Amino acid sequence: MFRKIVSYLLTCCLLLVSLQSCDEGRLYEDEVPISPEGRVVTLTAKLTGLSSWPDPSMYVVLAGFNDDSDYALINKSVPVPTTEGDEVSVVLSGIKENVTRVELCVINRLRKHIVSFYTIDENKLTSANEIEVDAGSLNVGMYNTIQERVFNATCANCHGAATSAAAGLYLTAEKSHAAIVNVPSKKLPDMNIVEPGDAAKSALYQAISTDVTITDEWHYNHTGEVVDDGLLALIRQWITHGAKKD
Repeated sequence: MFRKIVSYLLTCCLLLVSLQSCDEGRLYEDEVPISPEGRVVTLTAKLTGLSSWPDPSMYVVLAGFNDDSDYALINKSVPVPTTEGDEVSVVLSGIKENVTRVELCVINRLRKHIVSFYTIDENKLTSANEIEVDAGSLNVGMYNTIQERVFNATCANCHGAATSAAAGLYLTAEKSHAAIVNVPSKKLPDMNIVEPGDAAKSALYQAISTDVTITDEWHYNHTGEVVDDGLLALIRQWITHGAKKD
């Protein structure tokens, strides 16, 4: 009988210790954050246009890459500020040694790099375990990115940068959106230049992604103007999600 009483008391004690350990463990996880291994980058910036990206098709992140792949090894989504242009801060932790650069950039749902807005190179990354950078003020809007990386870089040379525009089509910054969205195409009369929601029925996308311009009527082959797959995907997603300006 005495042995049964002792055994019962020991069991109760062990149970109480176990419950106390569980409670302490839960409180520890909630109240004491555990720092992950690896370097930490904190990027601060005043961003506009962040909400224009059609998450989760493409989204703005702080991401780590190396020279062997276009796919992010690690990434953290950038929060949309309550007010357009407000300062945002994003912390990317756990950055391993195989990461050679960290970028404020756009990736797709497969984490493939699309376009970059700000880069922290390897020299900066290896300078300390905790790195803080101020990226300043950046317009990361979807259409603004297309304007800068496609229209300004390639198309505007013929379409508006000089005194005239080929085919009367202006793709300069102040005129491009009004000139293409829901505007009938002169070369493909059954299409608009950009048909919001439908890239396959948009003359702009057909011109840069297919061989439709390899005819005497067009006078110029446009298939070599945008050869980057990421930029082509960007234009397609922009059209598919409504071809918005902001």
